[in-house]
Amino acid sequence: MRKAKSIRFNLKPGDCEIETIREKGSDFLKANGFSDDKVQIQMTILNQLISSGMKFENLRASKYEMTVLLHIEKNAIIVEVSKPVNESSYSQLDELDKTIQSILRLGYQDPFEPYTINCREVTHNMQNIEAEGFELARIAYEEGAVLDFYVSEDNILNLSAVKNFDGDLKS
Repeated sequence: MRKAKSIRFNLKPGDCEIETIREKGSDFLKANGFSDDKVQIQMTILNQLISSGMKFENLRASKYEMTVLLHIEKNAIIVEVSKPVNESSYSQLDELDKTIQSILRLGYQDPFEPYTINCREVTHNMQNIEAEGFELARIAYEEGAVLDFYVSEDNILNLSAVKNFDGDLKS
C-alpha cells in the first residue's frame, strides 16, 4: 500500500509564483512515478484552483496570500487552495457555492450539462467575463475532478478538487 505524500506551497501577497508552483508540482508528481498525461491533468486543475482563489479579496494582514497543497492518496490526487477571506468576499462565495452545487447536482447525472450551460452563459455575456463557473465546470467535466469548498470559522476559504483514478494512478 502506497503511503500518502504531499507538497505544500505558500504564495506571499503580491507574488506571481504560479509557474514555479506548476514546475515544482509537476516535478513532485513525476518523481512519484506519474505519467506526463496525469501530471498535465493535475496542473490544469491546480492552475484553475489558484486562479479561482486569487479572485477573492483578502484585506487581513497575513504572512501568506494563499496556500496550495498537492496530495497523493491511494487512488486519488487532491489539489487544495486555502486563502483568508473577509466579509467583502461573501457575495463571491455565494456565487462559488451556487456554481459548485450546480456542477455537483447536475454532474452526477450528466457532467456535460453544467459545462454546456456555462459555455452558453459565457458566450452570451462576453462583456462580463466571469468565466470562473465555466472553468470550474470544465475541470469537472473534462478532467473528471470532484470540486468542493468550505470556509472555516476563522474565514479561511478551502477550495479543493479531487481527481480519482481507476486502478493504478501512475499509468
